[in-house]
Amino acid sequence: MTVTANSSERSSAASVLQAILDTTVDGLITIDERGRILSFNKACEAIFGYAASEVMGENVSCLMPLPYREEHDGYLERYHDGGEASIIGKGREVRGLRKDGSTFPLDLAVAQVEVDGRVLYSGIVRDITERKQAEAKIILQNEELGRFAFMASHDLKEPLRSIEAFAEILSLDYADKLDAEGQNYLEILMSSASRLRSVVNDVLEYSRLEADAGGAEEFDAGNVLKQLREELRDRLKETGGQVTMDELPVLRGDRVRFYRLLQNLISNALKYCPPERQPEVHVSAALHNDFWQFRVQDNGIGIDPEYYSVIFEMFKRLHTRDTYSGTGIGLAICRRIVENWEGEIWIEAAPDNGSVFCFTFPATTGMISGEGT
Repeated sequence: MTVTANSSERSSAASVLQAILDTTVDGLITIDERGRILSFNKACEAIFGYAASEVMGENVSCLMPLPYREEHDGYLERYHDGGEASIIGKGREVRGLRKDGSTFPLDLAVAQVEVDGRVLYSGIVRDITERKQAEAKIILQNEELGRFAFMASHDLKEPLRSIEAFAEILSLDYADKLDAEGQNYLEILMSSASRLRSVVNDVLEYSRLEADAGGAEEFDAGNVLKQLREELRDRLKETGGQVTMDELPVLRGDRVRFYRLLQNLISNALKYCPPERQPEVHVSAALHNDFWQFRVQDNGIGIDPEYYSVIFEMFKRLHTRDTYSGTGIGLAICRRIVENWEGEIWIEAAPDNGSVFCFTFPATTGMISGEGT
């Protein structure tokens, strides 16, 4: 038996649907195949400043500033003619136009719907003015912090050179005049100056990462790793360690930064390995959606999972300097390098001790080049 809703039931359902639409936080707009507005909920009224009655039947381009207004009808026409989904089924950031003439940033997602054989388009809009302002504020603060770090580190170099120079003079000309305690103090002075220079250099590098963004170029990740392995040849020979790799992809981006990232991760892997164990580091990559996911796996001492979320913070050290040297900035540099190309970096536990550092790199090619060794 077929049950048909009567007009009262249909009216009640329509009222419920309208109530839902009117109380939705995001703006909801429905247009026909010619771009004319068919529905405009309360959130849209608040966002654009128009009453629904003012825009019903008007082309939705009235809510768009130039050049979006001129582009809109072309989008719909190309979609109808050839199915070119420039905006259909996708989210993007655009500019909206309020009734008072002001423009603002908004997120827009458009979907196609069919009602009784008629093609309609529903759009979800969200005013992101506050979000963009917050982002701009964060960017400004980061720039200011970067400038401060650069200036502070740069200004430290001159007195640091003096400390190192006088420490060297004391070591060369007066060491034999010092007693055992005095010589111990001199060693501490020279060691501290050396450590401070490492900190200053790392802070300077960290502060320059965004300001000195390198140009994009195509490079073979496998060749980069081979070059790095050659640089580490003496260290690998001393420890009996090895760095191996699977076949790695061809990438497009900042080759120097990519080299620095691998250098930090692999150097750490070699450093944080028990002296009785021969270091083993293996680098691999696999394609996941639009990113290559790299894995740098080692057989070192590993990291307690409770520190996974903080290990990439500035000056975060898990060991004393007497146990393992370092400034505590290396992994923070790694994170910033990866974030600059909009990737992610994280750590996982290795199956048999050790750690696995993972990071993603935008995939502009699906090509794998080179032999794994």
